[in-house]
Amino acid sequence: MRKSFVSRLCIVLGFVALCSIVSPVQAQSESVSVTLAQVVDTNSVQDKSVGDVVETMKQWKLLMLSVSMLLVIALLFAGGLLRPGGYAKAGLRDVSTMPAVVWFFAAFVVLLAMSSAPQLISKIQWIQDQQYTEQQMQAINLVGTYLFGIFAGIGMLFILKRSATDSEGKNNCGLSLSLLDLPVGLGCFILAYPFIELLNMLGVFAYSQTQGAEPNGVAHGTLQQLVDQPNDPWVWTIVGAAVIGAPIVEELIYRVFLQGALLKWLKSPWLSIIFSAIVFAGIHRLNSPPVPWHALLPIFAVGMSCGVAYERTKRVGVPIMMHICFNALNVMLTLMIGAEASQTGV
Repeated sequence: MRKSFVSRLCIVLGFVALCSIVSPVQAQSESVSVTLAQVVDTNSVQDKSVGDVVETMKQWKLLMLSVSMLLVIALLFAGGLLRPGGYAKAGLRDVSTMPAVVWFFAAFVVLLAMSSAPQLISKIQWIQDQQYTEQQMQAINLVGTYLFGIFAGIGMLFILKRSATDSEGKNNCGLSLSLLDLPVGLGCFILAYPFIELLNMLGVFAYSQTQGAEPNGVAHGTLQQLVDQPNDPWVWTIVGAAVIGAPIVEELIYRVFLQGALLKWLKSPWLSIIFSAIVFAGIHRLNSPPVPWHALLPIFAVGMSCGVAYERTKRVGVPIMMHICFNALNVMLTLMIGAEASQTGV
């Protein structure tokens, strides 16, 4: 009975999340103005266009997201996660086998590997002889940066996992990867989406009230490049690196290593999740160009959601998959509905 209830609840949440994702679509093109009566010949829909339906969904978006959020909270509470000592009852990650400085050092190694990639690429004479443009070099450097970070991160995962194994061969510090992480991560993202989108709407509302104007729909340089040059393969290389490479590297740094260090130091899963999410959002503000301040709220929500999912599942691939879904969703919305839909950015 309990499993049946949870399954039905997840289906409802998935449908509501899908509706809220689609709801920003605006009927601006001629294709959108095609009436539903052309597909279904009934009098009740002949006067209703797709744009009308979408606009109705948009008007109900806040309510749908709020109801979804309440259902998710109820689900998490029923599962014991939000109850006092919920993480302890479910079983904490065992980070006691290594000092906090080791976790910090693992994050530093990944950052060092990433920062060294452009310098090493610049010394490759063959690449310099090709006389690539600035944008092409940006794509090459970005791919190299993430590849270096991924190799270093996986290497540190392997080392830490071996070091954290006890005499009985058991390891409970949450450093495992599995193909099962992909569907679990997708499901966790669907559950987290109402929380992320509500904070996104709050950030946009705060910006509008303080600045007297709506914020720019594209809040990240990568998405802006995609809007400006959607047919450029080098731009797609940059986008692919941001959608796939960035989540892997960033989740290893902020969720696995930094959050692990904070958990070891603070002894509190919630504090480690919150602080690592704050650092995660703050670093995006320090990017060049920086992410607009109104986009920091949904980015913080992503960090919180990924942190909670990681501590609960103890699977590295789960927050990575959630982050990939978030980035891919922003790209998809940018391509399908334009700048108005994407407020957070990759």
